[in-house]
Amino acid sequence: MECGSLLPHSITLSAHMKQLVLLSLLACALSLEAQQTIGQVTLFGEEQPKVEAATKTEIPISKAPAPVTVITAKQIGESGARSVPDILRLVAGVNVRWNPMIQTLDIRGFGENPFSNRILLLIDGVPYNSGDTGGFPLSPGFDTFPIQNIKRIEIVRGPGSSLYGENAYWGVINIVTLSGDDLAGGDAQIFGGDRSTSSVNVQYGRKLKDGSILGSVRTLRSMFPMTFWIDDDSKFRATDIFLKGGYKDFQLSVYRHDDRLGGFEEHFAVSPRFPPGSQFASVHQVQQTLDIAQLKYNHAPGGAAVTYSADVSWSHRTGTLCAGCHAATQKPEFSQPANHGYQVIGDFRLGLHMIRGHDILFGAEGRRLNRAEHAAELAPNAAAVNGYDKFAIYAQDQFDVITNKLRAVAGLRYDGKTQLFDAKTSPRLSLVYTPNNRMVIRSGYSTAFRFPNFNELYQASWFLNVASETGSFTPFPLTTFLPNETLKPEGIRTLDLGGEYQISPSVSAKADLYRSKVSNFIVVGLARRPAPLPSALQFQNNPGTAVITGGELELRSSFSNTVTGFVNWAHQSERQDRAGVDATGAPIEFVYAPDDKVNLGAYAGPFHNVRGSLEASWRGRYAAPRFWSSFAGAPAGTEAILPGYTFLNGRLSYDFPVQHHSVRLSVFGNNLLDKRPKETLIGVDTTLVGREVYGQVEVRF
Repeated sequence: MECGSLLPHSITLSAHMKQLVLLSLLACALSLEAQQTIGQVTLFGEEQPKVEAATKTEIPISKAPAPVTVITAKQIGESGARSVPDILRLVAGVNVRWNPMIQTLDIRGFGENPFSNRILLLIDGVPYNSGDTGGFPLSPGFDTFPIQNIKRIEIVRGPGSSLYGENAYWGVINIVTLSGDDLAGGDAQIFGGDRSTSSVNVQYGRKLKDGSILGSVRTLRSMFPMTFWIDDDSKFRATDIFLKGGYKDFQLSVYRHDDRLGGFEEHFAVSPRFPPGSQFASVHQVQQTLDIAQLKYNHAPGGAAVTYSADVSWSHRTGTLCAGCHAATQKPEFSQPANHGYQVIGDFRLGLHMIRGHDILFGAEGRRLNRAEHAAELAPNAAAVNGYDKFAIYAQDQFDVITNKLRAVAGLRYDGKTQLFDAKTSPRLSLVYTPNNRMVIRSGYSTAFRFPNFNELYQASWFLNVASETGSFTPFPLTTFLPNETLKPEGIRTLDLGGEYQISPSVSAKADLYRSKVSNFIVVGLARRPAPLPSALQFQNNPGTAVITGGELELRSSFSNTVTGFVNWAHQSERQDRAGVDATGAPIEFVYAPDDKVNLGAYAGPFHNVRGSLEASWRGRYAAPRFWSSFAGAPAGTEAILPGYTFLNGRLSYDFPVQHHSVRLSVFGNNLLDKRPKETLIGVDTTLVGREVYGQVEVRF
């Protein structure tokens, strides 16, 4: 039986059989003879990529001690995706869905939190996560970072606290930005189409004698692709400025994002419960400004016995508080943008390479987090800990067990005690076996934790409120946030096994299996309180533990210089391992996590200057939180199952032969099957818009 013959039947098998299929595919790969080179076939004939996020050192992807997917600038340029979350929908093991504020990301996981705070987000290896929510620093937000400025995206699946500490829970996403060397000229894009969308992006970069410079500006006008926002005709307007310069061993980058979004009004149906003219409304305009500055130093000459590197970053956000949407009428200050404080991170590393077969890394990290005016929507006692300092040290050794055959990666990180939490220790051990020059096999044990963020610990504003269109009655809350200072850090431990095999010079296969155990998982529940107090939402640690098992399979092929593509499949299943219920009596809910997910990408061209792509992403049905079922009109406690769906996107481009310049005209078709799912269940209409068409003109100079 051939390895490829297993794939077409995999989706119809039981959960246990699907895992056996993955094992069989891996065994099938191990039985093939050796030739050529290790690792996955690259799309578009590119060189094998190197990765940094897996070890904080630049290594070939074939030596990475964890499952890693790399999306290159070439793939981004040929794709129909126009944002980071959209391109991540095509990655095995990554779940992406729209909630009313932003696209949420999970890697091999589950959970209803909208901010993606169980994933560590990096830009050029430096943490990008919010100090308030622990996840995306922008909310509401259209994107993570302008996709035009990206050289590659590294997605590491599995825990990573042994190097990074908090937030590296489900995995790590590292956005590596372009430099002036990569661009070596200018590029301008004009993009527009449905949802009143228009975007202009201009960037220019060049190499200097001992360095490089790059500058980029993007303006974006659009609407969120959701009935909730479109019914209110809420326009989204954003500007992004990115500057980057390098000189010898130094690199400095500055990023500013500024956006404005029209508010919303939801009118309540006439009922005895609410006075006439009742509505739930946000502030008139939701706005925010994010500033990030990074200074990087890397002294690593070839063959050096000792190397040095360091990152220092500063980030600051000014913008609408969470209460600006949830509780605009509670306090006057909620209607104005607030200073959300700053975060300063310094990471200093020493590499030792004088011991044969060993690459040793020592690191020290310090953080200062200040929340400034964010305390306005928090509990009064939060002012005493309106920020904190943290110090961590870590060590890692990549060493040969068998020269050129078996390599081990051992790591340990210690995060010191803060005002909020006790110290945490995170170990890791991985093995990478290379039996021949076409195959690599990985296995490992890794751990991670996530500290509760300020919102989870101290949020004390209204959550849903009723106000009058005419001011005829005093606003009042239906539900409020109830602080919980007793929250414990979440924990996860993962065992994984996987490998890659280059079946031929044009076809490669990759399979990964994992088993994760989750403890102290933070969930949101409804806490009943005595009348006349309104009911309250509260974040709580579920006392039970959960086990997630699953795996991913990917086939890549580069048939010729003009035809290339991939297909991948991810499966996961969850169960509660140790019985336990939260304060509302609910067990752990495994929400927004489909059992199966299949992606396909096909790219062709150029044929007489014409090129095109088709990208399909299918996800099976999944459960929504029981808590939100009642808000959506279902009986309280009912499990809501959201149906599966397929997004099919296409792109068709024509390159005009213009002397000294490159001009490309593209047409994008998004959601060609006209699907209109509710990817997130909540008390408003989250139905996504259907089919959309866009056009783009790109000029390189």
